[in-house]
Amino acid sequence: MTFILGVYLSWIQPLNFKLYIDSDSDVIRFIGLILLFVSLILTILAYRMFKNHFTPHAPFSTPTVLIDSGVFAMSRNPVYLALVLSQFGLGFVLDMVWLLPSALILWITLHYLIVPDEEKILESLFKERYTHYKQHTRRWF
Repeated sequence: MTFILGVYLSWIQPLNFKLYIDSDSDVIRFIGLILLFVSLILTILAYRMFKNHFTPHAPFSTPTVLIDSGVFAMSRNPVYLALVLSQFGLGFVLDMVWLLPSALILWITLHYLIVPDEEKILESLFKERYTHYKQHTRRWF
């Protein structure tokens, strides 16, 4: 939804990086490509961990295992992090400034509305192990 919002705002009130940054547009696109690449790698590694541990990956589904290794050792939410990074990356690649604040809205929504509910589920299932994991692994990065 936030991506659609950013695209819609870009359509009704186009804002481009060229208006705000005196820089070569290739540099801006390169930054976006790096963000998209990091997003892709995070997503692949996270879903590989879900598959290897035979646990569902859908939001609010009941996990069977607490994954605390691989990319989950660096971030408790690598898939959501990848989603936000990809929206930022697309903003740079597509030269749509509106995708940046809409990506920020996505992050705020995830951080304050989605992740806390998922963490309650994980705390109820994995108790002290999840508490220990939360103390040693950042939510985002």
